[in-house]
Amino acid sequence: MAEKSVAAVEAISLGEKGRTMKEAIDRVSGMLLDLGAVEEGYGASMLAREEVISTYLGNGIALPHCTYEDKNLIKHTALVLAQYPAGIPWGDDDDIAYLVFGLAAVGEEHLAVMSHLAEVLDDEDLCDRLAASTDENYVRDTLAAPPE
Repeated sequence: MAEKSVAAVEAISLGEKGRTMKEAIDRVSGMLLDLGAVEEGYGASMLAREEVISTYLGNGIALPHCTYEDKNLIKHTALVLAQYPAGIPWGDDDDIAYLVFGLAAVGEEHLAVMSHLAEVLDDEDLCDRLAASTDENYVRDTLAAPPE
């Protein structure tokens, strides 16, 4: 059996209607919980991290994850995506997230995930297309593709 990439998006939800950062974090943390990647309380830790430093990355992307102190809530590495075509205010007034990735990473695996995402999502036009897409296969395939 082929080894799964740590940068593979395991669950995607397009066309989400939430309007707040808390709703978006509740959504992606719930997706991670449904996958069995995290334990109860992971979403609260994601919100606590936002109080310390924003996980908004730019280009309409946010990557919420837990605080260092709550790493014990992670069962296995997983990455999920909730797309918000109308955007979610994220931290600063000018920061609007359209793609909210929920991350649970064991050990140093978060570095591989973040590196892959940074390369794939460094293209502003591509981010715009992903934020507006209604085709889950396109989103999944695009995120899984190696950067050009």
